[in-house]
Amino acid sequence: MTTTAQGEHVSLYYREGSSDKEYHASIEPSGGGFVVNFAFGRRGSTLQTGTKTVTPVDYATAKKVFDKLVASKKAKGYTPGTSGSPYQQTDLEDRATGILPQLLNPIDEAEAEQLLADPAWLTQEKLDGKRVLIQRSDDGIIGINRKGLVTMPTPA
Repeated sequence: MTTTAQGEHVSLYYREGSSDKEYHASIEPSGGGFVVNFAFGRRGSTLQTGTKTVTPVDYATAKKVFDKLVASKKAKGYTPGTSGSPYQQTDLEDRATGILPQLLNPIDEAEAEQLLADPAWLTQEKLDGKRVLIQRSDDGIIGINRKGLVTMPTPA
C-alpha cells in the first residue's frame, strides 16, 4: 500500500488456475475532498473502472470506504504480491492450505453404495448449512472451507 500527500493506493492480485486478475484501489483528491476509485480485470487487459464514492467526501470517510474495500478483496484471496498466490502476504496466509474443494459431480445409486462401503471414504449428513472438506494427516484433522482456508484445526 502506498500513501502520499495526495491519497493512498493499493494493487492486489489473484491467480488460481486459469484466472489471473488484478485489482487497484485508491483514495484521490477531488474538489474539496477525496474519492475512492478502483480498477479491476484480467492482468494485462484493459481494466474496468469505477468509484465507491459518488461525490467527494472527507479523508476519514474515504479512508473507511477504502479500508473496507481492500479488506473485502483480501478476504477473497487477493494479495499485494504480484505472484497473486491466494492469501500470500495477508493475515490469512497461515490458514491457506493450497487445496480448493471441487464441485460435486452427480453419481448414481450404485456408485454411492460402492463409496459408502469403501473404508477410505467417510460421509456425514449436512445439517448446519456448512460444507467443509476434511483432511486427515499424522498432524491431525483439519476442516477446509471452499476458499481453501483452514476453518477447524484439531490437535493430533
